[in-house]
Amino acid sequence: MRIFYAVRFPDAVKQAMAENLLEIKKYTLCGNFTPRDNFHVTLLFVGECAPDNLADYKKAADLTAAKLRLAPVKANIGGLGTFPRPDGDILWAGMQTEPDDILDKINKALLAELRDLNINIKQEYNKFVPHVTFGRKVEFKGKDLSQIKFSPACFNIDAVTLMESTFSNGVTYTPLHESKF
Repeated sequence: MRIFYAVRFPDAVKQAMAENLLEIKKYTLCGNFTPRDNFHVTLLFVGECAPDNLADYKKAADLTAAKLRLAPVKANIGGLGTFPRPDGDILWAGMQTEPDDILDKINKALLAELRDLNINIKQEYNKFVPHVTFGRKVEFKGKDLSQIKFSPACFNIDAVTLMESTFSNGVTYTPLHESKF
């Protein structure tokens, strides 16, 4: 099974992102765009995991949430950007939080808990940039993202969720375990 840790969004935020995506598409030629129910922020991508090891991944999330002891974290999604790729850009929106670096701290805490459980995540998965992916292989009519109207969305983060990624007629993300702060 293919797993990752994420911040999930309330329905109102997913709806706001879906409405933003309708506006974004007006400025694109093509792309593989994120379905409404798949909007999230990846905290740490794990990759393939044997189902027998799932308990350790859940434990790492629980220990991270318990050790950080966070109050709900204020978050804001806004500001479009791209990760350039030869076959089309990855289009994303930035994620800001209060406190500022809390998502990075959660990422590092998850990695530490996994290491303590003798689980090492591949180094290429440890490059953390908090963002919401809107599309892959996106080609724009013009390169000026500032012309795209984007309505920011605010919400509170109160958990880390272990997710499974499956492929069947597109990608589906299923929550496996939620660890509340």
